[in-house]
Amino acid sequence: MSLTALRRSTAAAVAVAAGLGMATLPAFQANADSRAATSLSIRTAHAAVKPGGSERVSGDLGVHGAAGPAGRTVTLEARAAGTDSFVPVGTATARTHGGLVLKVTPDVTTRYRWHYAGDTDARPSVSGVATIRVRTSQHPPTRIRTSLSVRAVRRVVRENGTDVVRGHLRAGRVPLGHRHVLLVSHTKGADDWTFEGVHWTRRDGGVAFKVSPGEPTAYRLVFLGTPLLRPARSAVVRVQDRPEVTISADPTQVTRGESATISGTASDEGTPIAGATIQLLARKAGQRHLKVVETGTTADDGTVSFTEAPPVTTAYRLRLVHAPGIRAALSGPARVSVMRPSSLSIRGRATSSDYVVSGTLRGGGHTLAHRMVTLQSEASGAADWTDVGTVKTGKAGVARFHEPTSPGTSYRLAYAGGPRFAPSISGTVVS
Repeated sequence: MSLTALRRSTAAAVAVAAGLGMATLPAFQANADSRAATSLSIRTAHAAVKPGGSERVSGDLGVHGAAGPAGRTVTLEARAAGTDSFVPVGTATARTHGGLVLKVTPDVTTRYRWHYAGDTDARPSVSGVATIRVRTSQHPPTRIRTSLSVRAVRRVVRENGTDVVRGHLRAGRVPLGHRHVLLVSHTKGADDWTFEGVHWTRRDGGVAFKVSPGEPTAYRLVFLGTPLLRPARSAVVRVQDRPEVTISADPTQVTRGESATISGTASDEGTPIAGATIQLLARKAGQRHLKVVETGTTADDGTVSFTEAPPVTTAYRLRLVHAPGIRAALSGPARVSVMRPSSLSIRGRATSSDYVVSGTLRGGGHTLAHRMVTLQSEASGAADWTDVGTVKTGKAGVARFHEPTSPGTSYRLAYAGGPRFAPSISGTVVS
């Protein structure tokens, strides 16, 4: 189109708008972004640091209008030498007047910028770029190529609301330990990757992050490189939000031979899962692995229960088994402590000055020393037992009390139990 034709077309459009009484202008204004305009600045005190040195990246978030910048989260993004895109490396919360600050320790020369994703009352904004150079005495002609793997652990699908994203950083077959690796995430509809955290790799080059997404989320691991190592980023793994499985034990403490009820509920976003297969997993004290001990099916309200009589202290979990339309999930632990039975003997002996009540506490086939035993009394004609006193058993498990002579008064000994032994009550003696 020629310049003259373009001018004529523009003039015609203006004339039409004028003939309509500018009817199109209010519609344009109605579609305009009504959120407050924002601005971001960035600065550093020093343009260069020594290898291993740190520098503070500062900035200011401005939000026009009454909304104000205080409390808003702003992401710091970095583009290390050898990379072609910015990666989120940390977040800062704007202060009262919009001030931002974050400490960084670049391994190589790196460009930084602040990125505000916006909110319901404020538009997004991106700052300029500040470069921090890392002074090195010599530069290798070629940086070593690195690789970064990633996987989402699904063997233990759900533990206290978390999944695990793992990876390994290597240079060829050599593991790279003690290196910073970033975890970034991306949800459906989001424009950019979000910083989730940073960890050091282990000696074997491995790194792991616990995640608990509230919606299907993509994750990626990023290594920004060093003067000797090239940057690397992993592939993308996707972790979906999984059903919730709760668990409880009643009672949580039993005597050997007694039973406990292990119950739970399976739900997906608050909706009960009916007819699903649930496995009861158990790990006895001293064991390392969970074993399937029973299988059940959820009721219409998503509940399931099992009755167990564990021989020793046992930790239980409920596992929702994968099926068409149902994702697998694992509950947290529920512990049932099993106590060994105890017994108390009692004997009474009248002396010239008092009445002596004694007894021996036993448990597990031997006497129990240094345990607290209580003497209880019941006066003649009374209906309630009253605590008289408490003593600790001796080396032979014997507890002894000296009481004033009171004809017709009944006595008994009580042991409240302990971490390994169940409570017990003796027979009675009458003064």
